[in-house]
Amino acid sequence: MNKLRYIDKKILCKYDLSEEFFENLGVEINDIVPLRKVFVLVTSEGKKILKIVNSTEERLEFIDKSLDYISKRYSNVLSYYKNKNNKVYEIWKGETYVLLDMIDGREATFSNPIEINLCSKAIANMHLASKGILDTMDEDIVIENSGENLIRVMNDSYKILENIKYNVNKYRYKNEFDKMFIINVDYNLKEIEKSLEFLALSDYNNILLNKSKMVLCHNDLAHHNFIIDGEEVKIIDFDYCKFDTRVVDVANYTLKVIKNFAYDSKKVKAILDSYNEVEKLDNEEIRLLYVILSFPKDFVTIVTDYYYKQKSWDEDVFINRFKSKLENETHRKEFLNNFIQEFKEYFY
Repeated sequence: MNKLRYIDKKILCKYDLSEEFFENLGVEINDIVPLRKVFVLVTSEGKKILKIVNSTEERLEFIDKSLDYISKRYSNVLSYYKNKNNKVYEIWKGETYVLLDMIDGREATFSNPIEINLCSKAIANMHLASKGILDTMDEDIVIENSGENLIRVMNDSYKILENIKYNVNKYRYKNEFDKMFIINVDYNLKEIEKSLEFLALSDYNNILLNKSKMVLCHNDLAHHNFIIDGEEVKIIDFDYCKFDTRVVDVANYTLKVIKNFAYDSKKVKAILDSYNEVEKLDNEEIRLLYVILSFPKDFVTIVTDYYYKQKSWDEDVFINRFKSKLENETHRKEFLNNFIQEFKEYFY
């Protein structure tokens, strides 16, 4: 037997794959195959995905209701499978499970320009289909499931970096990660200051008040959450979805794509051209997109993951990923300059 190493084996070990559990789910299992953090179940009703989630029952019901709303106008989103009790979740021995129908196709390839364009249109169609969704939800549900305010996020990130810097400077013995952090933290603090200045000059608050620009944002538009089948693109895994301005999703997707192309600003134009074929972003939204892209999110994320122990990676994994992100900074700076030139009609 070939030795297989699963990166997410700790998560997979949490699953209860007992006969009693599957009887409770109400599905007949023929085979079970691990895939990343989930299991693929070959059942009498076709292939399904079994997944442990950290969401509350209320949160899962909110996601299910949102996907039902979207699917009435755009069917290419993956929804939950309802069990014999007509619930989208199953609580078993302290864990919450969901079951989803397996989709035919393969994961998108962000190095393929055609697939980038297909995914961009899929995002736009998903956003368009979710318009008006806020009017179908109670106010408390909308508040609970709304995205974080960018002004607060950036200010909080600034304070977090300052606090970590203060603590690390007091270390008598600094390891390799500490040294890289100290060398680069002041530069990134200044970058956050610039982003906050840009945000203050933008129309961000008015965009948030404009219901026509508020949609259900996916918030995790990585290549593996797009399933390609010919010309069709299915969007899956809405665990992190929130109500927000659609620009947040466009920025999230753009960052994941351009990292494969050394921050090529021309790829942004391709993304926006494809998105705009479905529904056009206006000038204020393009300017807000620039603001979000200018925020040094990668630096903030890996630093907080490391010092606040939010990932269980080995030390060498953290160091290698940190080095990679720092090496990308030259490309990121050049990209931000090129962005303004590429879209100068939106800025002047």
